[in-house]
Amino acid sequence: MRVKIITILLLAGFAAIASVPKQEVEHRLKFGIDEFYTILLYDGSSNSSQLANEKFSAYFAHLRKKQLKYKTQDQFVEYAFYYIHKKLLKNYYEYASINQTLESGAYDCVTGTAIYSLFFTELEIPFSVIETNYHIYVLAFPDTKNEILIETTDPLGGFISDPQQIAARKQLYLSNNAEVMENQIDLAWDVETRLKGTDLMGVLLFNQSIKQYNLGHKKEAIELATKAISYYSSNRISNYLAFIKGHQFASN
Repeated sequence: MRVKIITILLLAGFAAIASVPKQEVEHRLKFGIDEFYTILLYDGSSNSSQLANEKFSAYFAHLRKKQLKYKTQDQFVEYAFYYIHKKLLKNYYEYASINQTLESGAYDCVTGTAIYSLFFTELEIPFSVIETNYHIYVLAFPDTKNEILIETTDPLGGFISDPQQIAARKQLYLSNNAEVMENQIDLAWDVETRLKGTDLMGVLLFNQSIKQYNLGHKKEAIELATKAISYYSSNRISNYLAFIKGHQFASN
């Protein structure tokens, strides 16, 4: 995802599994149903929560039944990837909000990542989300021989399980960090971060702040960025907020 005014990043999480070290739990991404509903409140209509309940109850029930029938979890993840895309992610739309994704199927890599993070969390599929300057992607079974890269913006080829293809795709995302596109301001970001805790909630709000700033709604952009920092205290968001306020960049 690119921004008209400045470059930004995009991003998802870790699922809960019993009997894991405390330190590992603390470094997992937290994005279950409660976090999803919290984000939905920021831009959702009065009917958004009811709509989410109706959709997710059916989708979760279907996937839980399917999960029990697969011999291996990586085979199930492949099925889940295409099922979730078919049901929820219809059309790519830059800076789509989570409410737009829920209501119309409009999505970008941030909201797409949020949807997969929600389902993987609730289905207890180990995963993590990697953030780079211009993109965010999901790794299922991270740091194992069964690692799978989920490219949420590619409904046909976004399930990548071949180790060489995964390595090549990761390198592509990193090489894109060096780009500075025309009509953008270079804030000297060089990001490769594995999200944890409530970071993804911060990224979702940050993305909407960028959208509001590009629309000329500075007050709304500042409010959203300030809230984003409360969930994800990153140098990127701090520097962005300083930039739109007209202040000096935050120290790294």
